[in-house]
Amino acid sequence: MKQLQQRIKQNATLSVITAVAIGFAIFFMSGVLKDPVFSLLDQHLHLPPYWGNVVLKFFMLVLSIGTILLLNKGNLKSYGFQRSKNIRYIPFVLKVSAISAASFIFSFLVFMVVLSNLFPTANHQTFENENIVVTIFTVWIWSSLCEEVLVRGVVQGFIQHLRHIKIFKLSLPVVVSGLFFGSLHAFLFLFMSCWFAAFIVFDTIVMGMVAAYYREKSESIIPAFWVHFIANVIGCTPLLFKFIF
Repeated sequence: MKQLQQRIKQNATLSVITAVAIGFAIFFMSGVLKDPVFSLLDQHLHLPPYWGNVVLKFFMLVLSIGTILLLNKGNLKSYGFQRSKNIRYIPFVLKVSAISAASFIFSFLVFMVVLSNLFPTANHQTFENENIVVTIFTVWIWSSLCEEVLVRGVVQGFIQHLRHIKIFKLSLPVVVSGLFFGSLHAFLFLFMSCWFAAFIVFDTIVMGMVAAYYREKSESIIPAFWVHFIANVIGCTPLLFKFIF
């Protein structure tokens, strides 16, 4: 295993392909495991539908941590499981909030206002409004945690040795991590309005790169989790207003 990893990591292209393949394997295996387990639980407990996502993310978390332990000889630290460095949290929160709001507004105007009116589609489906408490625990916290362990832990951690390679001033691991995170949401094109799906994918790529940047800067997945959390909160602002008013 160690010798194989060393050979892979000597080649940048092979490293990226391997990291992405591992990430997708974990994602799809989580879906395979989720279906029978959720069905079994649902038969006995009559769970609401959102529990399917909770179970999916549980397997994603377990498989991600198991993969890191396997790849890194039982050590999680170098894959981002450590205290963050070089982060001042007040400026960090302000910057992340501003970027997230700007990305949300820009992509909403481009995809949901301009393009959807110029090129209307028959499918207008978007996300159903969930209870705010359910959203806080299942999306803002649980999904953010599990997805960051996969994307910024497994995928970015595997190729972090390539951070010296720059693409428009961003390191290769940051770019790959952001694109991979966006690609995990591409399945939305199968079920929803293409412009709404494009809006979500664009936002997740942007915020995925922001999370990856702070993951690299801090050498920890903790700031990446907070980027994800903040982006989810800002993205759910309409739901918050509906709940409050």
